[in-house]
Amino acid sequence: MRFVGYIAVFIGGLATCYLFFSLGVIDIIDGIPGAQEEPSLTLPTYLSFMSVMMTAVTTVLAALAIGIGIIAAYTFREIKEVAQKTAADTAGAVSESALSEIKVRAMVFDLYAKAVSQPKSLQELEEGFDPTDSGER
Repeated sequence: MRFVGYIAVFIGGLATCYLFFSLGVIDIIDGIPGAQEEPSLTLPTYLSFMSVMMTAVTTVLAALAIGIGIIAAYTFREIKEVAQKTAADTAGAVSESALSEIKVRAMVFDLYAKAVSQPKSLQELEEGFDPTDSGER
């Protein structure tokens, strides 16, 4: 994240320098002509300075947003991979404990005990047991 901040400050600095020189706020370099040539059409220096500062802030915020977006894309992928690995590990641990031989034998024994302890009623198989039964199957 620190790298993204450095890149954003660098881009903002380049944009600020370019705008200062091109608008004529700084006239140290004579090779770059100012945007306003005639004195009667020049804006006050304060307005030029404010427009440069607002543009620089916008440029820095745009660079930060792009950098955060790139980092978020990589971070999302890493979070997804860690979540899949954690889910697989948890599912394996739960399935091992649920399907352990001791638990399976206990469940089979309980089912067998219930089946043996409950006698089946043969009365249900007789024809007159259910008066609403038509006998068609």
